[in-house]
Amino acid sequence: MTIEDQATERVLKARAELIMARRFYGVLVSNVEPVLSRKYPTMATDGKRHFFNPEFIQTLTQAKLLGVQAHESEHDARHHGSRRNGRDPVKWNEACDYAINIDLIDEGFELPDGVLIDPQYRGMSAEDIYRCRELDAEKKRKEEQQKQEQQQNDDDGDDDDGDQSEDNDHGDTNDDDSEGDNDADDGDDGDEGDDDSGDPGDGDADSDSDDGDDSETGEGGGDGENAEGDDDGSGAGGGEGEGENEQQQSCGDPGGCGEVLDTATDASDLAEEDIKWERVVRQAASMAKAVGELPGHITREIERANNPPRNWRDELREFCEQGALRIETWNRPNRRFMHQRIVLPSTQKDGVNKAVFIIDTSGSMDEIALACVNSEASAMLDDGIIDEVVVLYGDTRLTREDHFHSGDEMEFDPRGGGGTDMKPLFAHVAEQHDDASLIICFTDLYIGDAGPEPHCPVLFAVTGYPQEVKRLIEQAPWGARGIDVGAH
Repeated sequence: MTIEDQATERVLKARAELIMARRFYGVLVSNVEPVLSRKYPTMATDGKRHFFNPEFIQTLTQAKLLGVQAHESEHDARHHGSRRNGRDPVKWNEACDYAINIDLIDEGFELPDGVLIDPQYRGMSAEDIYRCRELDAEKKRKEEQQKQEQQQNDDDGDDDDGDQSEDNDHGDTNDDDSEGDNDADDGDDGDEGDDDSGDPGDGDADSDSDDGDDSETGEGGGDGENAEGDDDGSGAGGGEGEGENEQQQSCGDPGGCGEVLDTATDASDLAEEDIKWERVVRQAASMAKAVGELPGHITREIERANNPPRNWRDELREFCEQGALRIETWNRPNRRFMHQRIVLPSTQKDGVNKAVFIIDTSGSMDEIALACVNSEASAMLDDGIIDEVVVLYGDTRLTREDHFHSGDEMEFDPRGGGGTDMKPLFAHVAEQHDDASLIICFTDLYIGDAGPEPHCPVLFAVTGYPQEVKRLIEQAPWGARGIDVGAH
């Protein structure tokens, strides 16, 4: 029996065992087709097929094979293949694995050695985990940058001391011609030293050249793997099913437990796949619950599906629209009903909708999230939802104030750092902008006492770690509304 036949037999046996012993996962695997493929290093799912590499299957015990089958089914059940939304595929796979694996371990499944598990991510969605890891990486990057800048400053200081010392030496040698001649001889020796130091530089160049050759070899190796995978897939009976997946490239499965692929590229196809798996998961949950086998975390996932978070962009626009006062008028009938010969009044704006944006410029702020808020605010200014924008910048005090009107090109330009105290900025609004229709404060909400409640509605556009953002929004000053804009 070939290795392909052995792997196929073991996969089919594991699927049958899940169907018989794990009712919930049995329903899930019954809705996908097993396909042998060497195109993927371990396993992979696109929501329609579970691809498996025969060499990987042979490394697993039967218990771990059950675990990786359940792992791929969890990707399907949680719609991971339709939720990537342009994120980096490697980082997305890692985030999805962190969301899944700890729940599978809790359910008694065995997984391959070295899989991604971290208790701090228990119960979190893949999107929130992805964002936490991005924030951690950005924090680490800033710390390393600050360390390098400090090191550079220290080195510059040492160089300045050295230059001063060298100047003093030159001053001494000018007093004695014979010593100057000796210095000249030393300079010749220095030149020889430079020639010697040039050899290592040549060696570095050769090393760089070797790195380039390695890179080219790596690319060639990747092509070779794809070609081998295609040949093996068709030869092993992958057939037409694998041919349809030619554009789906492996991300290398960083989690080592089976990767998730995009279920589709077209929006309508993505929606169709989501509807399919929503139905399958609810059916599986109902059947498993009837026999007392419903995994505990599935209730949480179904609740999350029943109450999906609102898009913060929609909430921001909705908040800004409330500041635009509108009145009914018969001077211009509502054209939406004219074709039905029904005459109704239309609405028109009464007064200027002035929005004040308070930008927290402390060092902890998310620049990408601010750029997203800037884009949305610009769009609302262009659409006439906002007529005038005042942008206040500050950390512990007001540092700058910008004004924009309809037709202006608006761009947020924060500069600052350090701590945060928004009280002076809110006080400035009360003193200088008492005609504002609304206030939007972009912050991490570590702002302390914000002072008296403003005269107009306030929205906190909050960025930071998802779990902290949720907690801080609940404790927002004056019970004001908050939106999580970190999920960009």
